Amino acid sequence: MGLTRQDRTLTNRTIAVGHSLLLILGIVLVIGSSFVSSARAVLPSDSLMPLTTRAYLSIDDIHALRMNWRQTQLGQLVQDESMRPFVDDLKRQLQSKLASVQARLGLKMGDLQDASSGEIGLGFVERKGDRAALILTVDITGRKNQADELLRKIDRALKKRGAKQSQTESSGTTFVSYDIPSRRKGGDRHEALFFVKDNILCASDNRFELEEVYRRLGGQPGNCLQEVKPYQETMHRCAKEANSIKPEVRWFVDPIGYARACRTLLRTGQRRYGKDYLKILSDQGFDAIQGVGGFVNISPSGTFELLHRTAVYAPPRIAEQGRIAEQGQDGQSGARGVQEKYRLAMRMLDFPNGMNLAPQAWLPRKLATYRTFNVNLSDAFKYFGTLFDAIAGYEEAFDGVLEGLEKDPYGPQVDVEKDLIAHLSNRITMVTDYEVPITTKSERFLFMVEVKDEDAVQATIERFMKSDPNAYRREYEGKVVWEIIEADDEVPELDISISPLEPLAPAGEENSRDESEPAIPTSAVCVTDGHLLIASHFNFLKTVLARKQADGTLAETSDYREMDRALSQLLSGPVSFRCFLRTDEAYRPTYELLRQGKMPESETLLGRLLNRMLTPPEDEDEGILRKQKIDGRELPSFEMVRRYFGPAGLAVRSEEDGWFIAGATLNKQAPQARAGVTAPADQSAIR
Repeated sequence: MGLTRQDRTLTNRTIAVGHSLLLILGIVLVIGSSFVSSARAVLPSDSLMPLTTRAYLSIDDIHALRMNWRQTQLGQLVQDESMRPFVDDLKRQLQSKLASVQARLGLKMGDLQDASSGEIGLGFVERKGDRAALILTVDITGRKNQADELLRKIDRALKKRGAKQSQTESSGTTFVSYDIPSRRKGGDRHEALFFVKDNILCASDNRFELEEVYRRLGGQPGNCLQEVKPYQETMHRCAKEANSIKPEVRWFVDPIGYARACRTLLRTGQRRYGKDYLKILSDQGFDAIQGVGGFVNISPSGTFELLHRTAVYAPPRIAEQGRIAEQGQDGQSGARGVQEKYRLAMRMLDFPNGMNLAPQAWLPRKLATYRTFNVNLSDAFKYFGTLFDAIAGYEEAFDGVLEGLEKDPYGPQVDVEKDLIAHLSNRITMVTDYEVPITTKSERFLFMVEVKDEDAVQATIERFMKSDPNAYRREYEGKVVWEIIEADDEVPELDISISPLEPLAPAGEENSRDESEPAIPTSAVCVTDGHLLIASHFNFLKTVLARKQADGTLAETSDYREMDRALSQLLSGPVSFRCFLRTDEAYRPTYELLRQGKMPESETLLGRLLNRMLTPPEDEDEGILRKQKIDGRELPSFEMVRRYFGPAGLAVRSEEDGWFIAGATLNKQAPQARAGVTAPADQSAIR
């Protein structure tokens, strides 16, 4: 079952404003000059944003952030003269993606630097029965002249677009409003409003919301973001883990509310007509995730390039189900309550903490990324059914698929739960690498699942593979490997699969392919060393299966060990996720494709994300492959810039009411400092 064009449009639009919030940080890091921050005596922006703020970004001091950014290796990279044409081109692209902020408020985020002396706050606000609103607050203490010049610049820009200005007075404060015509024929007009009070410049595209900010500035209590429990919880958790380290950037998102608010920005022609995936996710219990928020520090020490902490607030659902009264011989009645933490498909997100998430001893050292996590696979499989049914649109759809796999005389005749899931353990690992020369298909993946009964899983896989006419039995270093030839049939954009093996199970018989046939892309499956291995490329699986790693294993490398030590100190004790990235290796395919002018065709994870962010809305609507607008032809060779990309990683701890994430990027040129990195409690190590 595939996503319709309308579904893809909605998905892209839903994340558009989120990308804008994130890209704002990128803009301010590469534009402007450094200043010394002033002491703050104004209200914090989270006390001015309303209760219905669904996305929030706070930059504590844009000038300090800029100075810290320049100290990082990436900051040094973008200052490199050889990178200037690319950086200037990228800035233009990022600014074009922020056009919605510029169009709605008449300013560019880069314009705020001269006027700002402290915090900049940006809120995305949901409004019942109306379009979502933007609210911007800027601390202008000691910079009134610069703020006045900014307002004059906004005035000129908006009047050039045909806006009509009007002014009103309230208790000595001037409200300036602009009635702005739409840039599209037949589009709606909108307002941009501004005022300055108590050393804060405020702007919004909604009159009511701006008036509410004004009242809160005047001392009206309550009804602000600070009172939202998910916001309180996420900020409290991050502050607790950060100790006394003050974040340079704070952010918060209410995922379901944010997606709902984004829908109000869609034009009539962009409204969706297919399945309502937001409703499906909410109905399936994922609305339990009430908030996600975090702290970010840039260059907090000579060891860390980036330090980030994120809290996911998903409080348990305390629901008594089926209270059963039992009459005893003594005449007293009792009750038994059954409690569940979450409901329906949300129950799949059960990630137990554990201590042993070290790389498997046989993983080669030359990998770009390593990700591993614990998940309750048995429950994930059991609770997936309701989500499958909801997407399919009818009850028992999942049961029907399972029944077909078990009873179809031309199928594998496998009871998936008993013959496969029951024999799998709870740890899953994914590693990536790439082939050279770099092409759009260079990135390679390998998924590994620990197994409890290797023989049982081997037998089940064999039944799957024998029913697949595109699967071929091979042997490599004494191990049975099933090679799967890429089918010619067009693959839908979204398949609902019960497991990574489901696409491999059409009717058929075991085949043996002639080795002389031309090489074409193949995937592969193998059961060995207590793991089920599923690889995107047969040759990549062979690399991992090689018994003797000539240059050592991943666990032995110095960069992995340094990152592992740092993560253990940032988030001590058992965790459920562990990730390690060699950012130079992970980013290389995308970088090389930029140089080749082939980024829009990229099939790497990073490339797909960047393409989604940079594709123009009109091309998203039509499914058109975008043209690369960033000129990468003059970029220096990757060997010249890879020294700027250090190792990165993160760890996740599952908690009773959500998850906590800590991550960092290390300075590639400070291995000696990393060898002596101390825990966050010792503030001297990371100030």
